Amino acid sequence: MRISGAPAAVGERPRAQASGLVATVKSWWIAYLTRRVARVAIMQLHAMSERELKDIGLTRSQIERAVKGEFNHWPFIRHD
Repeated sequence: MRISGAPAAVGERPRAQASGLVATVKSWWIAYLTRRVARVAIMQLHAMSERELKDIGLTRSQIERAVKGEFNHWPFIRHD
C-alpha cells in the first residue's frame, strides 16, 4: 500500500501495468475464442438439412440468434 505523497516502491508501477496488460490480453483472447466457437456452431447448423433443424426446433433464419443466446422459444411452446 502506498501512502499519499510517498514515492512508489521500485517495480510497483511496471508490475501493475503488466497485470493490466495481461488482463486485457486475456479478455481479448476469451472474446476471440468465443467468436470462433460461435462461428463453428453457426457453420455446423447451416450445414444441417431443414428436417434436422426442424427436429431441434430451429429454422435457418433463427440460427445466428440461437447461437448467440438471443433466441427465445417461449412463444412456441405449448402449455397443455
